Amino acid sequence: MRFLPIRNALLVAATASVVWSLQAHALVNPFTEDFATNASNWRNGSNTAATWLSAGGVGDSGHITAAGTIDTNGFGPIVFRGNNSADASGDAFVGNWLAGGVTLFTAYVRHDAPTNLSFYVRLDAGVGNAASTSPQQVAPNAWTQLVIPITNSLGTNGQVFQSYGAAGTNFGLIFSNIQNVQVALAANQDPITVGQTYTIGLDQVSVVPEPGVSALLLGSAAALAGFHFFRRRQS
Repeated sequence: MRFLPIRNALLVAATASVVWSLQAHALVNPFTEDFATNASNWRNGSNTAATWLSAGGVGDSGHITAAGTIDTNGFGPIVFRGNNSADASGDAFVGNWLAGGVTLFTAYVRHDAPTNLSFYVRLDAGVGNAASTSPQQVAPNAWTQLVIPITNSLGTNGQVFQSYGAAGTNFGLIFSNIQNVQVALAANQDPITVGQTYTIGLDQVSVVPEPGVSALLLGSAAALAGFHFFRRRQS
């Protein structure tokens, strides 16, 4: 029997640790839902299947659409639901975003209203614990990227989040247990749009890791490939 040198044994252990940590959470980071072949179990505001279209998305890719009716109650209506209960995107967005190194959430939206609409994102840990972002203006008939830094920034004057829901200021409670990703229309809209229904599009929904996490994953993959090459050379 041939024993591995200590350095190779340590390499295997480190790689195994990274792989285990990835498998221990449903979260996949980085990940982009591009709706290439279907709606990936994303649902509309009524919690029924979103409409999938094979073209017309960002770069003429697949995307999903849903009806959005402008409502001034509360924060405004949810239009798209990427929920754990529906296994949206294979639960790739579900898990501990802080431990998983998520630093950015992005999504492209489009609408056919006659004027700008205001969108927000709701990142939900369940039981009323959710972070709702400050609204972002989106011009009509063009794909626009919503960019959400995952940082503890609560307020309405240009800050990232306008509310942490029932969790108050407990940023960590929410982002250590994300269950649902939802895209919504804000309650504060141009008066001419109130009560009107528009077609809303969604594409390229993404989470992005901090650079150090990306380097670790790439380094571990390269190290594992190098280890297998070394074993072949020694056999």
